[in-house]
Amino acid sequence: MKVLVFGPSGSGKTYVSKALKLVGMNAFDAEDIDGLSNWYQNGKKVAAPTTADETLNGRYAFLWSKKVMAAFLARYDTVYVFGGSGNIASVFELFDRIYFLKIDPDLQRERLRSPDRSTPQMDINEGELVVWGDWLEQFAAKQNIPFVDASQTPEQICQIISQE
Repeated sequence: MKVLVFGPSGSGKTYVSKALKLVGMNAFDAEDIDGLSNWYQNGKKVAAPTTADETLNGRYAFLWSKKVMAAFLARYDTVYVFGGSGNIASVFELFDRIYFLKIDPDLQRERLRSPDRSTPQMDINEGELVVWGDWLEQFAAKQNIPFVDASQTPEQICQIISQE
């Protein structure tokens, strides 16, 4: 079984994937899959932007390689991938199940302000908090992708996404 869990920044993708990995599950944050993601600008691969301002003003796109994802998934009978990209729909057919981590906007803002964020500079634009990924929720709803409440514990989320 191949499971994809995606959601906006601050929804807990990295946190949940790490928690599941600690209990022995094949759970991966997409950012840890070598060669999967790259930043693009005007169709060309570029170095990662360093701030939200640069990302927005430069019209950068964070995209996944379907070929890399397919090769990665082929290594596992059961695997859980957590992440998101601008072209996430391009890999949907590689997964048996897909879930969307839905987060309350207030909780999302709280999580984005956490000092534990690895790239806080990507969450602030001109001094204001950038809430990335609103479009993802609308997209997931249109695709009839099941929503999972992102305020739940990793154990609760695991119970939902691992049901056969």
